[in-house]
Amino acid sequence: MNPDRPAAQETAQKNPTLKEMRVFAEHLLARREYAVGELHARLLQKWSGLAQIETQVTELLSTLQADGALSDERFAESFIRSRLMRCHGPVKIRAELRQRRVPDAVIAGKLQQLENDWAGLAAAWLSRQCKGPIDFAARAKYYRRLTNRGFSHEQAMEALSRQAQS
Repeated sequence: MNPDRPAAQETAQKNPTLKEMRVFAEHLLARREYAVGELHARLLQKWSGLAQIETQVTELLSTLQADGALSDERFAESFIRSRLMRCHGPVKIRAELRQRRVPDAVIAGKLQQLENDWAGLAAAWLSRQCKGPIDFAARAKYYRRLTNRGFSHEQAMEALSRQAQS
């Protein structure tokens, strides 16, 4: 041991065992679901710059997937459910899932499974934001807010027309 360097720095420089990596990964997974790509990036960040860490991480992730501890499908389901509770639209949900490195096939499948009434969700959010009819300037403002929440043009317009009818 080098007396000039603290012990923590020396242990940080050696390659972790698969068991140490699994304990760390399970610690992360105990808090919340992770996408495979997201956990991959997190593990590489933790042990960046070490030799052969990429192969160790890939091996660990395949083991976690085989054990059922890690699943893109389960992550996508829980993520979509949480975003629906916040009244986010499909455009924003898709973008956030891509950012978390969920494969496009999984995203499309999970959003298709829902077959949610996106315009209805947008209308429900809009009815909580404003009561009664809204003027032209307010329509433009709420249209922008709906599209920023991830609703498409058609969904936002449908929500606005539902609000005008009520």
